[in-house]
Amino acid sequence: MPIIVDRLRSDLRLALLALFSVLSSTAILPFAVYRALQGQWLIAAFDLLIVMLVTGSFTYAWRTGRSAAAGIVGVAVISAAVIVIPALAGLVGLLWVYTTLIANFMLARIRLAAIANAMVIAGTLLHSGLFPSKSMAVAFIATALLVSFYSSLFSWLTENQRGQLEALASRDPLTGVGNRRALEQELQAAMALHNSAGQPIGLAVFDLDHFKQVNDEHGHDAGDRVLVAFADLVQGCIRKRDRVFRIGGEEFVLLLPGTDTGGLEQALAKVLARVRSNLRGPGGAVTVSIGATLLKPGDDWTTWLARADAALYFAKRNGRDRICTDDQAAADVDRRVPAVVSPA
Repeated sequence: MPIIVDRLRSDLRLALLALFSVLSSTAILPFAVYRALQGQWLIAAFDLLIVMLVTGSFTYAWRTGRSAAAGIVGVAVISAAVIVIPALAGLVGLLWVYTTLIANFMLARIRLAAIANAMVIAGTLLHSGLFPSKSMAVAFIATALLVSFYSSLFSWLTENQRGQLEALASRDPLTGVGNRRALEQELQAAMALHNSAGQPIGLAVFDLDHFKQVNDEHGHDAGDRVLVAFADLVQGCIRKRDRVFRIGGEEFVLLLPGTDTGGLEQALAKVLARVRSNLRGPGGAVTVSIGATLLKPGDDWTTWLARADAALYFAKRNGRDRICTDDQAAADVDRRVPAVVSPA
């Protein structure tokens, strides 16, 4: 049960699909039973078909993780259903239109939901004799459009607030770059891309040299200004698809999709030169040490990041203000480990 709750919390669209599936089934099934008992077999079967399609779309989303696609299917099913229901049930079928107009904005993006709602309203008006008078038809159009407008407004506000909350949860408040949470998500996504397309991906860890002295001698405000300036410098000399993250203190990570060994070294050399020339603190120039690696077969994101981190510490031990790759660090370890001579 906790696993189910955690998954629904992490995927809003899937949670809405689950809620829609449960509520729709609970509301429609009693009508299906009642109509079957009344001998209205056709409409009872139609109700059951709707329930099956709705629960089926949710099951598909749960198994595949494609909640957006399942939401589109849900919109198509219920929109088509409410257009057909008045032909089978008469005026009472019109009552289901309004719930559908609201539900569409829960299940799909605003533009798609608006198109579906327009089709529902137009399709409902095509039923001859459904509205006893023109004034009733006009009233239906007005109320249906108002329900659609209010639903779209609520959906937009909810989506906008959700986006702001996600940005706050994934951004470093000082520098505006991604935080550790965002880094973990991006690393996992990058690994999935590498596994599916074989695309090389570079990873680099940065650490500002002697940064503690800046804080100790000039205060944390001065240190914060240096961190912000560093983040801006890095973002100013990388590609749009590259991503920068701050993972704590003066430590940053750079993710470089589609980058091989040569490209990684060239990109990091550009960053190093830019920092040397432009990054200044109250006490003078501030430099950076960099550890870098490529994603390798069998890596998970923790081992990948740890390998770059180990290269960073090798760079710091060897003078700072330099770039070190994991291959260079490994070669140095091999040189320093004494050979084991087997006894004759």
